[in-house]
Order: sequence, then C-alpha cells, then structure tokens
Amino acid sequence: MSSGRRIASELNNLIDKTIVIKTTNGKTYTGQLYAYELSPFIISLTNVKDENNNTFYKLMINGNIISEIIIKNPPLFEPREFAELVERSLNLRSADIKVYEETGIVTILERIKVSQNGVEGSGPMAQRIYDLYNDYINKKKKELGL
Repeated sequence: MSSGRRIASELNNLIDKTIVIKTTNGKTYTGQLYAYELSPFIISLTNVKDENNNTFYKLMINGNIISEIIIKNPPLFEPREFAELVERSLNLRSADIKVYEETGIVTILERIKVSQNGVEGSGPMAQRIYDLYNDYINKKKKELGL
C-alpha cells in the first residue's frame, strides 16, 4: 500500500474520533474528525474547542497551516486483529475472511460485515461473531482503562 493510501486509511479510521490539531500559527483545536480532503488537504472538525475553551459547532482547517494531528486514544476496533481472532476462534480459513483496512471493515463468509460500529448480518454465524465482537471490544476497553 502506498504511503498516500496509508494516510487516507489512517484518516478514515479517525472519522468521528476526537483528535487534536495544532497549527503553524500556534493555535490548538480539539474536536471530532468529521471529514477530510487530501488534495487540497482540508480537515473538518465538529464539536470543537480551542486552546481558550471557545467552542465551535464546526471548523474547517486548511492543511497548509496544520503542523500536527494528535490522536489521544487508540482505536478500539482493529480490523486485522479482529480478523485473526475470528479465524482462530471459529476455525475458519483465512480465505473466508477479508480485511479492508482502508475502510476499517472485516467481511466474513461474504455475508457478515464487521466494523467499529458493530456486526451486520443474521443467522447463527453472525450471532457467534457478534458475541466475539462484544468480548473483543470489552477487553479492549479494559486494556485502555475506558
């Protein structure tokens, strides 16, 4: 995967997550990543606070003035890690599980889709994956002290 695609993948995984943006003019903004554009580089945040505790509903920042993007909390759902857990726990073949890291999605048996938002699918296999997902998320929360 090219470095540009990795950056896009990283940013995709941060959508709706709280990040901190530091600018070249010394300002700091904390908010949820709402959207971004790579060319030209623009970031849109919602529920934003600046370093003076001023709040804003939405803020768009030109990428030319961004000096740092800081992620305070690691993601709870890591697609590759979850795919490996499913493969081990359910004795599935690796060919039955596809990981789409750029979108943060795991598909199982081409019918069940898992992302940070939960499990989509129905039937006994989807229920087993749902149970695995809940255990996985609870363990991750415990590890992170959340």
